[in-house]
Amino acid sequence: MASTVSVTTDQAKTIGSQPAEEGKKSLAKVLGLQPYDPEDDMRQDILLDYLYDNFMFAVGKGFPWSQAALCMELAADMQKECQGLPLVEAIKHYSTKSQPYAQRLGDRNFKMFTDQFFQSYMQHYRLYQYVFGRNRDGWVSQYDLLVEPPPEPMLFKEGKSFKQWDYERQVVELQTMEAERRKLREAQKQSLEEEGDKLVQEAFSRLEGIEGPVDRETLASVVGDSITAHVTVTRDKLRTSIEEVQDNLEFKLEKNKIPKPQGAKTPTPPVSGKRRKSPDQPSTRGSSTSARGKKK
Repeated sequence: MASTVSVTTDQAKTIGSQPAEEGKKSLAKVLGLQPYDPEDDMRQDILLDYLYDNFMFAVGKGFPWSQAALCMELAADMQKECQGLPLVEAIKHYSTKSQPYAQRLGDRNFKMFTDQFFQSYMQHYRLYQYVFGRNRDGWVSQYDLLVEPPPEPMLFKEGKSFKQWDYERQVVELQTMEAERRKLREAQKQSLEEEGDKLVQEAFSRLEGIEGPVDRETLASVVGDSITAHVTVTRDKLRTSIEEVQDNLEFKLEKNKIPKPQGAKTPTPPVSGKRRKSPDQPSTRGSSTSARGKKK
């Protein structure tokens, strides 16, 4: 009674004493199958489930270890030898194939195993035929992923307390806002100067189209418009300067409100118009690596 599966009593004890996943791995090793990987080979995973379930049924019913191994051998032979056979022929084949096993299992155990085998394998016979009789197309896709390793931690002696870090963070945020506000005020002043020059040029451009001497009224009107433009620009620039002083005082007051821990240093103000990172903020480091994704 040569079988496609041969499991010793000691091997059966090892497989049956382990948790399910570990037991399947041990069974795969005993059967000489490739490394157990349910996602990589679903057919092998189904085969291992099939053999393991038949084996553990016998173990659960109290069969001796040697008889539990025999039940798994019979299940393995039926799966292999019935491939491609109609269900009726498979039932006939079981009647013939199981006779030597019936003598070794005994009437009681053989009947229990046969009932279970017909309720599982035979009941889903067509599904098993489909799974083990058709090869599935498989492919492996390869794509690049950006991996960002965690930053290396600072030495303990170079670190800083949370209060000190939080103080520097708040100061940096205010300094950044202050620099951006200053840049905005400078842009406003520049815009006012350009607008004033434009108004003065428009006023004097009225003299270009006049031939001959310019009358007193026209000249007075041009000069008046120029003075008005200059005064308007000067007034707006003065207002902007006052607002800038108010901004500086407000930012200074806000920074003074922040509790400064002992030994903490005030961060250097950022360059105007450029944002800076929070203190000791780790830079993002990315390295491209190749990853393999499996699809079935």
